[in-house]
Amino acid sequence: MPYHIKHITLIAVVGIMLCLVMAACSDSNAEDAISMDDVRVAFTLAVADVRTTRAANEGWDDYDHPLPGIEKENMINPDDLYIAICDNGGNIIGNVETIKVVPTSDPSGNKYAITGVWKNAKDNIAKAKKIMIVANCNVSKHSTISLSDLTYNLDTGTREYIPMWGVASLPALTLGTQTDMTEPIYLLRAMAKVRVGMRSDMPSYGYSIGSMHINNYNTKGYCLPNNYKLADRTQDIRFNNSLHVFDSREASIDLVEERATYITEYDNTSSGATPATITINLNRNGKHEGTYTLYFRNYDTAGEPTGTPYDIQRNHFYTFMVYKEGGKLIVNLHVRRWNKREYDEEIIM
Repeated sequence: MPYHIKHITLIAVVGIMLCLVMAACSDSNAEDAISMDDVRVAFTLAVADVRTTRAANEGWDDYDHPLPGIEKENMINPDDLYIAICDNGGNIIGNVETIKVVPTSDPSGNKYAITGVWKNAKDNIAKAKKIMIVANCNVSKHSTISLSDLTYNLDTGTREYIPMWGVASLPALTLGTQTDMTEPIYLLRAMAKVRVGMRSDMPSYGYSIGSMHINNYNTKGYCLPNNYKLADRTQDIRFNNSLHVFDSREASIDLVEERATYITEYDNTSSGATPATITINLNRNGKHEGTYTLYFRNYDTAGEPTGTPYDIQRNHFYTFMVYKEGGKLIVNLHVRRWNKREYDEEIIM
């Protein structure tokens, strides 16, 4: 009897590492047997402890500051998982079909075996240089839309899965034999995460946040980053050339104190751009104390905004912490890449 899985939960934050292997072989089980012109894809999704790095840089090949993920941020819908084989230029030359997701017998209960078949691979197998995964993006192998044009609606409050994308280099494949792939795939979320809260001692002074909202945001976003075709690995994507904004600006979206809000990418820096800001209404002892504006900019040691705005970018976490001191509102802003999790063991299928 086939297993039914509502979703796959991955306890990960910046990147979800998928250890993959490619296999093409005959099988005595008629149901599992594949043609010698096909290639079977098999990989395992697993949860393991986090390992963090210290250096911050300009791309997703390194990460700073571990932050716990929540279930919503890490789910993959097994019915919305697209796997493609690509040539060196990032062009799709084959689709992985008949994808199956089955929970393994691992006692931890957090591993899933995923298999699929690249059919009629013989003519293009020499061109196969990359494997690409698009998750939670409602993409079909029969779609005529270019992946670079693939979009999603923000659907605030109703979206169950965050769109994700990743790519990795392939080793040379050989029909009829198993090829082990040791290069992992990191998945980048196509959304940014924003959270605003007060310093922990502020309620003791009677302060509370009455209401908040983001001024200017996009209602739609692109599933894949810009220049995705140029990357051999997800980690090759640079921040300064990956912003892929779908111009669909609306006036405002509500925020709730200490609750994460997920938004699409937004251009704050181009000539003529209308920068996004956050309006916060502060109360004291139940009465309105003042209205303040928070910026997507650097803040100095005095809590004042400095420098030019910066873009709201996918797979980044923007955390504002505010407090009153000396009669003025002080703001601390931390911008982090959602951190990655790595697997303790090498997985070979």
